Amino acid sequence: MASTTTVTTTSIVAPDPRAGRPYGVSTSQITLVDPTRPTPATGYLAATTERTVEVWLTLPDTDEAAPMVVFSHGMSGHARNFEDLHRVWAEAGYAVAAPVFPLSNGDVEGSWGNIHDVPNQPGDVSFVLDELLALSADASSEFAGRFDSSRLGASGLSAGGFTTYDVAVDAEWRDPRFVAAVVMSAPLNRNAELFDPTDDFPLLIIHGDSDPLIGVEQAHIAYRALSAPRYLIVLLGGGHAGPYVDAPEAFEAKVPGHDELIHASTVAFWDRYLLGVEEAEAELLEAATQDGLSAVTSEVGWRVG
Repeated sequence: MASTTTVTTTSIVAPDPRAGRPYGVSTSQITLVDPTRPTPATGYLAATTERTVEVWLTLPDTDEAAPMVVFSHGMSGHARNFEDLHRVWAEAGYAVAAPVFPLSNGDVEGSWGNIHDVPNQPGDVSFVLDELLALSADASSEFAGRFDSSRLGASGLSAGGFTTYDVAVDAEWRDPRFVAAVVMSAPLNRNAELFDPTDDFPLLIIHGDSDPLIGVEQAHIAYRALSAPRYLIVLLGGGHAGPYVDAPEAFEAKVPGHDELIHASTVAFWDRYLLGVEEAEAELLEAATQDGLSAVTSEVGWRVG
């Protein structure tokens, strides 16, 4: 009698990286000191030989190492002004680390006049990233295993967006550990010609067409200098900081619907480029394209050659 062989095929379904949403969220602050870089003098403060950076952490309550976004505030801003946005990102599973820059944060007297220190902020971002990843790799740390070093995003508003351009796509200053970025209402980082022209770096730019401080043309120039995948969301009637900061902190009136658009589109962007969820591409464009609220320009394919 002939023998019969039965072949059993087992298909392995990858776990859904978004299945745990919404996550619980915890917040904390830590203070980091970089002894290798100085802080320059201001009209109110003497120079120091080190840089002290407070970091506001908004973390998802999960046992898995989380993708991390380092968020940079603007001139006379502060990490605490973005609690709503950072909570939305953390509920989606992203760890958010928000440095409070030594001289440009709003708690520093005369902070508006300290623009001379902004070129030092990309170094602060990289320093914060160094320290947090070291803590994550340290089994004795309270942050042991919390951050996924292969899934890192950068984001920022205004001067913090300038800082983000530097660490993300500037040919000279970029930190190659970042794999995607979101820039909000930002001036160009010196000159768009300094963007790395050979790099296919995913970047989402958001800018209000009624921004009284930084014209929306700055966003269009930056977009044109980027490679695909690239996205530009112009917020119709949107101001400078109002669309992004928490309502009590906004110095401009908010346009109803912009908060939700920004929250949904940025989460979808992180899902696509930090988690690798392909269907998030369509979700991003759907969330960003809202009649009467936005105009969207995009080039979504990865460039070849």
